[in-house]
Amino acid sequence: MTGKQRILAALAGDKPDRVPFAPNIWQWYHANDYNDTLPAEAAGLGSPVAVLRDLGADIFSKFDSPRPEPVYRNCGSHFEFAGGLPKGRAPWSSFGEGFGGGIIRNERIETPHGTLTHGWEYRAETGAPFETVHWWKDFDAEYAAVRYWLEHTEWHLDRAALAAGLANVGEDGTIIFQLLPSPLKQFHWLAGQVNASYFISDHPQEMQELTEIYAERSLAYLEEVVDLPDIWVYEIADNLDSLFYPPRWFKQFCVPTIHKAAEIVHGRGKYLFVHACGKLKKLAPLYLEANLDCVEGQAPPPIGDWYLHEARALSEKLIVCGGMAAPEQELAGPDAAARIDAYVADLFATMGDKRRFVFGSSCNTSPRTPYANLVAFRDAAWKYGQLQT
Repeated sequence: MTGKQRILAALAGDKPDRVPFAPNIWQWYHANDYNDTLPAEAAGLGSPVAVLRDLGADIFSKFDSPRPEPVYRNCGSHFEFAGGLPKGRAPWSSFGEGFGGGIIRNERIETPHGTLTHGWEYRAETGAPFETVHWWKDFDAEYAAVRYWLEHTEWHLDRAALAAGLANVGEDGTIIFQLLPSPLKQFHWLAGQVNASYFISDHPQEMQELTEIYAERSLAYLEEVVDLPDIWVYEIADNLDSLFYPPRWFKQFCVPTIHKAAEIVHGRGKYLFVHACGKLKKLAPLYLEANLDCVEGQAPPPIGDWYLHEARALSEKLIVCGGMAAPEQELAGPDAAARIDAYVADLFATMGDKRRFVFGSSCNTSPRTPYANLVAFRDAAWKYGQLQT
């Protein structure tokens, strides 16, 4: 089977020849490339997708998906760079235009109700950018500007970027098409988790109104892209973790929008994922209520709190995607390969008939992962993931 055939068969609950092995190595690759620590086996290949092909992996790529392109009506949008380029070149980023002019990116949105500012800083040791200044700092002073911004923003598809992404992946896998975040995650992006929590608690009516405004915009974007050919998986770009998504808030701010999105996606015979990053067990019943197909990137304990076989037991229809977490990725020493083999053997043994299962990274692959461990994961997945003889 091709990687594409294998992944689509797994998602449908059919029997592929083996469980798809689909690690997310984009941050691993680019962090090591930027820091001149890329292993020799990967250094000459030129891209994460090329490394995955060389490994014989199945490509399940969210980074070949175009990001929703915002159009701000009656708002000014500006950004500038600072901090220079210490390595003499721009670091990779999955966030839009990234850091082409410096490792610090300062942004502003100008509305009739005031100007909002935002900041990022790329940190080479992690291979990722971090927010340094949130858009929404003071509820009363900036609420009108935030509301106006959300009311006057539209999101559209970058078709050229989509064509390039599909060509890059080809028949070796498929794209996880990135949608807008849920309303709760959007509040986290706007205000940070702490301030967003205070705003929800102190101003419930206003926050519910913003939820409805934003949900309308995000579902409009989904309607624009849901009929795209050769796209089968749509993903709401969240970071599910019950520490920041308490069940009552997930039910209030996420479930209604996700359920509507699921109806749209399922009406085309396609799949709706949400990305997961942490503790998930308390939210598990709500995944079924929201009609989700998969929480992608699931980490078993100790990083997460929900074993993969528990997700399988929740519903036979639920697709399980994850399992490769940092504690196993970063194993060192002469017995690392044997320990990975034992880990994968035990994990796969818990998964029953192993259908609707994609063995992939729990969120991503740590930049500290030795290349030999990727090979060990692959070999073990191929050994224990056979579904057809």
